[in-house]
Amino acid sequence: MTDPSRASNDVETTITTSFTAPGTPAEVFETTLEELETDLRRRGLHLEAGPDGRIVEDDFEVGRVDVWEPGEAVVVEWHPTSWEPAATTELSLAFEALEDGTRVTVEHRGWGRGIDDPTDLVGWCAGELVAPLLESTAPDAFGDWLTDRQARVPAGENARETYSEPQYHYPAFHLLVEELSLTPEDRLLEVGCGGGAFLELALESGCRAAAIDHSAEMVDVARRTNREAVEEGRLRIEEADAEALPFDDETFTCATMAKVLGLLPDPVAALSELHRVLEPGGRIVLEGSDPELEGTVAAPEPLASRLSFYDSDDLEALARDAGFEAVEIVRQTLEPYAEEADIPEDHRSLFEYRARVLRASKQ
Repeated sequence: MTDPSRASNDVETTITTSFTAPGTPAEVFETTLEELETDLRRRGLHLEAGPDGRIVEDDFEVGRVDVWEPGEAVVVEWHPTSWEPAATTELSLAFEALEDGTRVTVEHRGWGRGIDDPTDLVGWCAGELVAPLLESTAPDAFGDWLTDRQARVPAGENARETYSEPQYHYPAFHLLVEELSLTPEDRLLEVGCGGGAFLELALESGCRAAAIDHSAEMVDVARRTNREAVEEGRLRIEEADAEALPFDDETFTCATMAKVLGLLPDPVAALSELHRVLEPGGRIVLEGSDPELEGTVAAPEPLASRLSFYDSDDLEALARDAGFEAVEIVRQTLEPYAEEADIPEDHRSLFEYRARVLRASKQ
């Protein structure tokens, strides 16, 4: 219990941190605010950027923008305690041009009001600032972040550009389209659609389709890539989890995954969901997660140690455990499809190995 006699002895400090990033202040300003908006949303805070912007947690306005000077500064009046809404501090971001980029300095002035003991303030700073920084820059957490950023939950400008036109994924995409043998009568589901490049190929068959991805940014990219099909009602793309598909039973005639299986925490649960949403006689064609790729340029560290790799027996077992009865593993080189996808000739050797494709159908 807090000692009432010490309740008025509030302490405060100024928290300051900075980082240097390549680019002009205008470029770094735009990227920083975009990244903040995305990451704060994941943490339950909603940032409304702009000169009249604010930050909201639940229904409480945590911050209100006082200064908005693109490429130069943002200053926010901050309300750290919903139980004392009149209490305020000041948060600022300053952008300074350097010869080799831009320095971003973040200051939170007056932080700690409401803490009535200096040792508690030190405890908060050590536990909530320094320890998370050390953890996030240590190998486990940093490797997880890189894997999420680049593959599991792609985010950021580079990911949006890469997954909207993933050249080195196209050989597998062409193989899957051929294996699916799509017709205008098909209703296709893709799990983990990324930027929608595979869907664009598949829809050339005249089929109807739906897709999910658990990255909100990838859903946005996929919808833009396939805007016409979405507007025509031929394609529906949702943010969702592979283990909880937002579709009714027996909705689709076929389903697929590309570059996804090895990233799934529970592949049997995901395949069981595919089995549920397929109509009787429906088929799946999935690209495997081949052990031969571990440690290569296709699956380097830190991604390699965070992927699951499956040989042919493993793939068959996953499908049967999910309820599929007619199961077949096909081994096929991707090299001919690399030529079709215009992969540079000196890189086509990357596709010479015999990839595993899982075919299965629902009885």
